[in-house]
Amino acid sequence: MRFSQDFIERVSEANNLVDIISQYTQLKPSGSGLMGRCPFPDHVEKTASFSVSETKQVYHCFGCHKSGNMFSFLRDYQGMSFPEAVEYLANRASIPMPAPEKNEAAQDQVAEKKKLLLKVNKLAAHYFSEQLHRVPHDHPVKKYIASRGLSKEVIETFGIGYAVAEWDGLEKYLASHNISMALAEEARLVKARTNKSGYFDIFRDRLMFPIFSAMGEPIAFGGRYLEKKENEPKYLNSPETPVFIKGKVLYGLSQTARYIRSDDMALIVEGYMDLVSLYQAGIRNVVATMGTALTPDHGKMLKRMTKNVVAMFDGDSAGMEAAERSLPILLAADLYPKGLTLPNSMDPDDYVKKYGAEALKAELDRAPDLFVMILARWMEGYRGEASEKVKLADKLKPLFEAIPDLRLRDLYLAEAAQKMSVTLPWLRQAVGIQGSAPGYTQNRPGMTRTVQPSPSTNPAVPEAVSSSVEGGKISLKGASKAELLLLGLVLKSRANFDQFVNEKLLESVAHDGVKKILEKATDVYRQDLNKFDKLTSLLVSYVDQPEYLFQAGPQAETEPGFDEEAEVKLLRDCFKRVRENFLREQAKQLARDLKNEPSSEKLEQIMNIQRNRISLNKG
Repeated sequence: MRFSQDFIERVSEANNLVDIISQYTQLKPSGSGLMGRCPFPDHVEKTASFSVSETKQVYHCFGCHKSGNMFSFLRDYQGMSFPEAVEYLANRASIPMPAPEKNEAAQDQVAEKKKLLLKVNKLAAHYFSEQLHRVPHDHPVKKYIASRGLSKEVIETFGIGYAVAEWDGLEKYLASHNISMALAEEARLVKARTNKSGYFDIFRDRLMFPIFSAMGEPIAFGGRYLEKKENEPKYLNSPETPVFIKGKVLYGLSQTARYIRSDDMALIVEGYMDLVSLYQAGIRNVVATMGTALTPDHGKMLKRMTKNVVAMFDGDSAGMEAAERSLPILLAADLYPKGLTLPNSMDPDDYVKKYGAEALKAELDRAPDLFVMILARWMEGYRGEASEKVKLADKLKPLFEAIPDLRLRDLYLAEAAQKMSVTLPWLRQAVGIQGSAPGYTQNRPGMTRTVQPSPSTNPAVPEAVSSSVEGGKISLKGASKAELLLLGLVLKSRANFDQFVNEKLLESVAHDGVKKILEKATDVYRQDLNKFDKLTSLLVSYVDQPEYLFQAGPQAETEPGFDEEAEVKLLRDCFKRVRENFLREQAKQLARDLKNEPSSEKLEQIMNIQRNRISLNKG
């Protein structure tokens, strides 16, 4: 769903970043802002270095340099997409979601039904959790939990519960909370009896695993039996409902997204206990497919957090077939998939208990590319006969067609050609792929591409620092220290920004990215002077390295010890350095042009620049 800028701003205004971050770390007043320990799992610290500005609605860690606004925090910490973050914040502030223009009544009805189903699931999750707490320590479910070594923290993190053996425990609980059984049946928690009136619980005498959405809402359940039962599966999963589509959900993601981003890698396992056991052992960058095949939607979800994935498969034929089905999906999502099978058909929990978490981490580090793993399987017994080569090329063709990054595709082509003992041109022709163009220029949407910059014709912008928008974000790569300091200083206070505007310094900013940001900031500021406090929060979404927006440091004008005179001097020195760098680079460019094409006009320009530099240094 697309949201209007007005709606996004309304949602942003109705929420407070301090309230959101305070759920995960304790913040204490410090000067004009708040400080706390960094909540991100890859940065363990003893002293607080995580700064939050309630006025500007931004955060910045001076230790790990993570920065952003409320939307980027929910993305990086909870794994939410931007639309999910907007919806979460809107619900949090009780702001109704905008209805689509067409079929508004029908859409409202669907939205209301989803809200009711989520309410039922939330009650069910609470019920299962309470039942687990109430059973005695010698109960089979408590004994099973002890045998798996699950801690109280892990049980609470994943909301693990227990469905009692009675046929109507949940049914009675929901009825006591005025939930209609028709709605509970639609949530796939109870089922109507066939031979008499009434309903019975679908989940009975099972360890329960709530399945959460990216927004942390229980949307479905998985239940594991405690003792083997005839005609009953080991794991019983909720069927699909209006709020739960299995191919669009990865189990554990709402709890592990922050670790996937921190480690820049996702480990894909099959079941609930695989994931929970690994999490317990300290391997937390994990998601589970809940026994279903990977889907393109799963690939897109993972791509939002990392491009590096390791898929863990059973070593039997079923596991290898699952690996074959997963490979084109992961490649098409523009991921870098690796594959891992554990020895002796061990599951992750057994492996970690026997060899330790560090041994599994070492196995993950050594995991081969999934493409290489599948190719080796397809080439078992390969003798290099002509018919084998053709058949193998036919099997490889859909894989190569799925890869959006032509660099990766060409490397896989070369590797396959070498292993098959064929020439690269033959394999290219056999799979229907022509040679890549220089620079790997792509025409298909969503593909990785290298943009060849055109020579600059403007001497004011040196080629060495020219920049472009990369991945939809403004790049600050290659910006000088002076210009990065300028960016942080002018966004630090309204007085600094006013001084920057009055000095007309924008035309002296050489780096493309810094210039774009300052132009955007100036446009917003001129439209509404009252928006300055939220300016940094707005700009965070446009920048590839938002930490540079905080380059000037945390101390604000209202803080004790703030030295206004020193701040003014630093700002003026920064202005001077930016102008000096600009004039120097401009003179160098003109000197190069003069050497190639002598002219009195260029010589006069160089002399004028030198006079300006002398004047600047005297000032």
